[in-house]
Order: sequence, then structure tokens, then C-alpha cells
Amino acid sequence: MKLHLDKVRLFEIAISNRNGRIDFHPSNADGSAKEWDQSGSIRQPKNHLVEHDWVRFDRPISVETRRLDDWCSEADLSRIDFIWMDVQGAESDVIAGGRQTLSNTRFIYTEYSDHELYEGQLSLQAILDLLPSFEVVTCYPDGVEGNVLLRNTRL
Repeated sequence: MKLHLDKVRLFEIAISNRNGRIDFHPSNADGSAKEWDQSGSIRQPKNHLVEHDWVRFDRPISVETRRLDDWCSEADLSRIDFIWMDVQGAESDVIAGGRQTLSNTRFIYTEYSDHELYEGQLSLQAILDLLPSFEVVTCYPDGVEGNVLLRNTRL
């Protein structure tokens, strides 16, 4: 199968609450899962180290970071239909750096955890408190902690 990505551009940056550089904590694991790379974050792991003890975060790397508002302004994006925000506990950072952009975003799909897998990770209610114009459309899996689709009620 061939993917046609003519309209897709990749940017090697982390979205955060500031512009500059930040430590990113990439994951890896032991044994048959040694290539595990699905848990990296700009936030340091906390309960993740206990709940998923086979995943390690050996060495942080320095990455470029941008505020969502600044990146969207430079890209001349004024309205966004959908943001997939899979930032492993750094939701508050994205929100803090993207207030203007998020006020003009129709839907946000994000992971969440009501226990702190990463230092400073917000619960779903805390995310909603930071996004007062958004409401829950549905959770995936249905009604279970994990992923949530949010809708901006002002758009």
C-alpha cells in the first residue's frame, strides 16, 4: 500500500507553552518490546514508571519547541477544524501556548488520565477547566478513561 501525502508536511518540533528548546523524554523498553517508542513526552514520567514498568525513559533529548499560537500565526492558520493532541501528559503546556488557536478550533481529540502518569499531567476535568468553551462529545473506549473527543461550543 502506498500513501499519498502530497498535502502533508512534517515539522520536527514539540508544541509547548514556550518557544526554544526543551527536554523530550523518549521511551524504550526491554526484551521483545525494546523498540517501544510510543510514550515520549516533554513531561517527566511519574506513575508511568510503576504502571508500565517495562517501559523505560533512559535519556532525554533536546528538541525545538513552539507555542501553538505562534506556529499557527506563522503558518497563517486562523481556524482549525480538528486537533489530535496526543502529548502524553503535556496537555496544559499545549493549552497555555495555544489559547487563541484553541478558541478557533472546532474539535480536539486527546488522551487523558485521571492519575498522573507524567509529572503535572491533568485529569479530564482539569483539561475541561482550562477549556471552558469545550464539552465532551464522547470518550473512547465508551465511558472509560483513555481518549476523549471535545467540541468547542462557541463554534
